[in-house]
Amino acid sequence: MPPPPPGNSAATAPYGSFGTPEQETVHVYIPAQAVGAIIGKKGQHIKQLSRFAGASIKIAPAEAPDSKMRMVIVTGPPEAQFKAQGRIYGKLKEENFFGPKEEVKLETHIKVAATAAGRVIGKGGKTVNELQNLTAAEVVVPREQTPDENDQVIVKIIGHFYASQLAQRKIRDILTQVKMQQKGGREGNTAGPQGSHPLPPAEPSVGLPQGPNGARRK
Repeated sequence: MPPPPPGNSAATAPYGSFGTPEQETVHVYIPAQAVGAIIGKKGQHIKQLSRFAGASIKIAPAEAPDSKMRMVIVTGPPEAQFKAQGRIYGKLKEENFFGPKEEVKLETHIKVAATAAGRVIGKGGKTVNELQNLTAAEVVVPREQTPDENDQVIVKIIGHFYASQLAQRKIRDILTQVKMQQKGGREGNTAGPQGSHPLPPAEPSVGLPQGPNGARRK
């Protein structure tokens, strides 16, 4: 079971100088058969988990009757994300949804502004490759995404708990830099060039090959 982060965790550092930590939403994909274990009898486990982490935790409806994966929606500040996701990873291991010698690796999705996706990818995929090398997580920005109603696109992160957490924090750092540059550009009445990168047309989904539901091919 991953320990909770210390009080002044580095995970919260990017937001500390702005007062209240920013609320984040992360989609964590778990095996469909594990939903009962996460919810618990009469919903007791998911309620306890929510209180412990200080996060909102909801199980999304199945996308199809035969869906093998289910989406857990976790909403809260960085430290709450760390606690909630850590407990979810731990519960899946504890309930034997992964083998005794098998590392728990889950897929998580975070949404980023479509205009910032190019910064996550980097020129020629440089930034996303550096993220993967640094964190040991697979980071994928799927090509040809249609931005949602909030003009956001998905970044997929696949890996064990600490790898996923580090990748999420690094991506949030990039997004914070983009916001600050855009704000500075507006205040100076000049366009912030780094804050307005479109999705590069030639970059594929950067990462290792994936099978159905985003799972790694063995």
